[in-house]
Amino acid sequence: MDTNDIFVGMTGNWISIEPLIATGAVDVFAMDMNCSPPSLEEYVSKYPTTFVSVSPLVNIRGVDKHIDYVPEKATAQAEQIVNLAIENFVKRKGKGVKIPNKVQSAIVGFSIESILSLLGGSLNPLLEAIKRGQLKGVVGLVSCTSIGNGPQDVPTITIAKELIKRDILILSMGCGNAALQVGGLCSTEACELAGPGLGSLCRALGIPPVLSFGTCTDTGRLSILVSEVAKALNVDIPDLPVAVTAPQYMEQKATIDAIFALAFGVLTHVSPTPPITGGARLMKLLTEDLKGITGGCLLLENDMVKAADAIEAHILAKRKALGIN
Repeated sequence: MDTNDIFVGMTGNWISIEPLIATGAVDVFAMDMNCSPPSLEEYVSKYPTTFVSVSPLVNIRGVDKHIDYVPEKATAQAEQIVNLAIENFVKRKGKGVKIPNKVQSAIVGFSIESILSLLGGSLNPLLEAIKRGQLKGVVGLVSCTSIGNGPQDVPTITIAKELIKRDILILSMGCGNAALQVGGLCSTEACELAGPGLGSLCRALGIPPVLSFGTCTDTGRLSILVSEVAKALNVDIPDLPVAVTAPQYMEQKATIDAIFALAFGVLTHVSPTPPITGGARLMKLLTEDLKGITGGCLLLENDMVKAADAIEAHILAKRKALGIN
């Protein structure tokens, strides 16, 4: 098989589905319940791709193949989908594909264990970098993507660049994570975009300034890491120089993540503005009163530079309170 006839790799997040299929190089597109745009109906008849839903919740016009996922039958169902792909490849081979030439490398798969391994088995190097100001703080970027507050992924990439140039390390999750990989911020070359402190730290460790930490459902793992940092410094989580940003949230899972972050005691930036600003008591609770309850606080800001300003100011204030400014 000529590998030029197929696509190997990742194209981005859910808004990238349509241009991916338009390459003509996709044999099977298996649709789960999340992020399958109904506009795919137009692609069913236009491009040489076999579409199959794997959830009873997905019923897009024109898609007549349904293999509803059953855990006990996962192996057999996977074989069915693979066979559909093989059949499709035989039919479309030689009809031409349009695959973009640009390829972006990315270092992915960071976890608590791999971070500790890079640090020699202990959080101490990270803590010392924070204490001496080489690293101001850490931000968890847990984001979807949409076009509700700007072009696809532009707000996500903008705030990430703003934060790393201010010597703030990013741990990224969700569709926003894919955006940062495609945008080149999960490569060691991105160290050149980081501030002098973060840049030198990343070069010494051989890591990018944005650590790809997984999906939007990996926030639990991230909270474990934050908890360990708090234990090591012998402080409460709200006292840490950390924050969360969701610069292009869309999914219901992002709402859950934001609520969790607020309950966890962390400054949480959200954009686009959610439909809560008309509730005066709710806004007061989330932006003011919550500071005295959990330590968390909601930040609503659609200008990504201003959002980065506010996050940096919050981190600097936390550093000052800890006596490490």
